[in-house]
Amino acid sequence: MRSLSIILLSLISFSTLSQNPLGFDLEDNAKVVELDFIRESNLIIVPIKLNGEGPYNFIIDTGSESGMVFDKWVIGEINLVDARKVAVYSADGSKVTDLLVANDLSIRFQGVSGKQQSMLVLQENFIDIQNVIGINAHGILGSEIFNRFVVEVDYTNKKLRLYDPASFKRPRGYKRYPIILENFRPFIRAKVRQKGHKPTDVKLLVDTGASSALFLDAEHFPDIHVPEKTVEHTLGRALVGIIEGKIGRVDRMTIGNNFKFKKVTTSFPDNWIVSSRNSTKSADPRHGTIGSEILSRFNVIFDYQNEVIYLKKNKDFKDPFKFNSAGINVLATGSELNAYFIADVIPDSPAVKADLKADDEIIAIDGKPAFFYKLSEINAIFRGRRGTVLILIVRRNGKLERKVLKLKPII
Repeated sequence: MRSLSIILLSLISFSTLSQNPLGFDLEDNAKVVELDFIRESNLIIVPIKLNGEGPYNFIIDTGSESGMVFDKWVIGEINLVDARKVAVYSADGSKVTDLLVANDLSIRFQGVSGKQQSMLVLQENFIDIQNVIGINAHGILGSEIFNRFVVEVDYTNKKLRLYDPASFKRPRGYKRYPIILENFRPFIRAKVRQKGHKPTDVKLLVDTGASSALFLDAEHFPDIHVPEKTVEHTLGRALVGIIEGKIGRVDRMTIGNNFKFKKVTTSFPDNWIVSSRNSTKSADPRHGTIGSEILSRFNVIFDYQNEVIYLKKNKDFKDPFKFNSAGINVLATGSELNAYFIADVIPDSPAVKADLKADDEIIAIDGKPAFFYKLSEINAIFRGRRGTVLILIVRRNGKLERKVLKLKPII
């Protein structure tokens, strides 16, 4: 579990943006293309060229119906001439923002090219995802990739493989599960069980753009029970801004008869439903989301054409689900994204006992300057074992202070 999850567009449904998956092709008549990706916060990040410029880092996101550009300067003004707008509304009916629709975009990344593509564009980048993941990210590639190709995600080796659907053969060693495609997004059936309650059948969005393990909607489904031991926490960032809620552990989660997980760190968001006014409600409602903290324990193959997903355990399958044992959220800032500030502190956590406060700048950890670390490495340190003692040097109000932080599980 990361200190702040990335939720991206999984909370949003757009039915107003037309898709052009057939505009994508594997170059040189290839049957399969393999490319490297950057793995940060368990997200799949691929450098692409947009209208011949770049490369720009884009997140591969099954939770998004369409591509999105975070920074308007990435695309030319010509693609935004007379651009129509898509309004986004929160669950209480209030307007969150207007998104622009850019048309006639060309997209290229290693061995793959797309023409006449449309993408949503933020008029102003207020998401600041780079501060949460510690790497610059300029946008999202969504369902247009998964609708066109069979997509394999090899998290262990950080490889993405795109197959021509006509040439793809069912792989050996994988378990095959049906998925439900709604608005170009994949859903899967699973079961969750809380201590003291019967197992509950749930329908979950399979979302590579959500960096945490599991999100469940306890507000709208009485059969989903929030565990007794939780912490109020900032869960992540999306178009609505900061997502607040609780984090606890689900006693058990199962996918089919083959894959069982215990003590899964689970987020229970507050008011997490956001949509466009034209979105339709499903008669088969969604209960939550499987994020990449679970997906990254598999080799995953998405086959939208046959409405199935293939799963095979990797070496991380049995790893315990870890949560921040310090009680702080850290953001990366600066031109190199290597200046680290505490965004907030969880009440009654080890960070409170260590007298750490929001807006403290982390200067050093155990004598090593903080700028030598990546954000993912700092987050890993703060998910360390019970009893680990860390000596932090922080800057507060212009003065350096020494803090002793003893890690302890919070949930």
